[in-house]
Amino acid sequence: MQLSVVSCQLSVVSGQWSVVSGQWSVVSGQWSVVSCQLLVVSGQLSVVSGQRCTNQTLSPCG
Repeated sequence: MQLSVVSCQLSVVSGQWSVVSGQWSVVSGQWSVVSCQLLVVSGQLSVVSGQRCTNQTLSPCG
C-alpha cells in the first residue's frame, strides 16, 4: 500500500517536472526567436546605415 502511494507521488512529481521542463523549453525557444529577431533588426540597421554612408559619399555635397 505504501509502495503504491510512493509510486503515485513519484509519478505526480515527474509529471510536474515534465511540465516545468516543457515551459522552460518554450521560454528558451522564445528567447532564441527574440535573439534571431534582434540579429535581423541589427542587420537591417547596419544595411540602412551603410546605404546612408554610401549616399553621403556619392553625393556632391557630402
